[in-house]
Amino acid sequence: MLNIAGLTAAVMFLLAGPCWRLYVWALDLGPGGWGGTALEDTPIAHSIQEMEALDRFALLVRGSGEAFYKADYFYVDGEAYWVLPLDSGELVAGRFTQTLENVQREKRDVYQELYPVGAWREWALTEEARSGVERDAPQLTTTAYFVDMEGRHRENMTEGRFKGGFRTLCLLAGLVSMFFVYRGQERQRKKEADVTLPQNDLERWLVGVYAVWGQFFAQLGRTPDGRRDVEARRGPIRIGGQPMDEQGRRFTRETLKDSWDISNQKELWETVDYMSAGPGFASCKTQADRAWQLCRSMQLLGMCFAAGWCSRTEMVERSCQVGRLIQGHFRSWEELCEGFLEGFYAWRLRSFGPEDAQAALQERRDIWRELQARPDSPYRLSWYLPLDPEAQRRREAFRGALEK
Repeated sequence: MLNIAGLTAAVMFLLAGPCWRLYVWALDLGPGGWGGTALEDTPIAHSIQEMEALDRFALLVRGSGEAFYKADYFYVDGEAYWVLPLDSGELVAGRFTQTLENVQREKRDVYQELYPVGAWREWALTEEARSGVERDAPQLTTTAYFVDMEGRHRENMTEGRFKGGFRTLCLLAGLVSMFFVYRGQERQRKKEADVTLPQNDLERWLVGVYAVWGQFFAQLGRTPDGRRDVEARRGPIRIGGQPMDEQGRRFTRETLKDSWDISNQKELWETVDYMSAGPGFASCKTQADRAWQLCRSMQLLGMCFAAGWCSRTEMVERSCQVGRLIQGHFRSWEELCEGFLEGFYAWRLRSFGPEDAQAALQERRDIWRELQARPDSPYRLSWYLPLDPEAQRRREAFRGALEK
């Protein structure tokens, strides 16, 4: 986002000048252009005949001092026109910006003024307006044409206004770009976050094994000040308990390192094997011990996926191995969750004492009750759901074929 802002600022200042010059060129506003300052090679028209023959020209008016200010002028529809004398003795009407910009005054032997570059234009007047001109400026040789020395100068922007507008436009473009980049990043973050949402009943069953812990874990690591986001535990039930965005992956890895001393996939696989099939499980004497070991094994597999250390397929296949073991030792969701909570309380009691253990147990029981009441509760699934990844893939392929 800051890179876009910096690039926009650079464009604002680097391109304002070139774009102004392009604007001047496109509207023919520069020296030598229509309505601009006459140059040395700009032809001087001395008569109506020469003006008719030239596409662009300049008028050089000579006279005694203050000649310009004594010149006759009149108004047509609120615009001022000047009566300009030609060397041929003819008098014509001329129009240029009222600020008199691009008029070059010089005093040599006589006072002279070189007017802006002009063009001989047909004067489209109504009959009423033409009568007014003939009344106010009867000395004009013709009222059918006039010298237009204004060009597009009346309608153009000043350099300061143009550059200011250009920079404002660049700033707005930068803000719009930042908005769309932000929206794109948000969509990408949401897409990444939603990767940890279970996609079928098999995955919902696997997540249900550790959902009580998962909804507790969902409260952590999302607020800048480190406080729990209590409402998050009522949010989506996710694999590994966290969204799979950058923040979720980082927090999951930090938790694995801090709480488990696990830094990579290999260490995590070894821990799961120890707890579910090795000495950690073999030493279990009660159902609470078994639930504590097996639920946390499944939890670690979900965290492995949320941390970005394994594929979804690997996570599901390994989780199904643990899940089938769970189905062999427990007969219902209630028995498993009660055993997990009992094992959790025993661990908490040893580590933090009775008061803390009781408060932590109550929080997890509250989460369990909330999960049971949810319409998307994994505990609504059959306890004996077949935990067969290959069968699940065949069902999904068959369903996809029917939908087509």
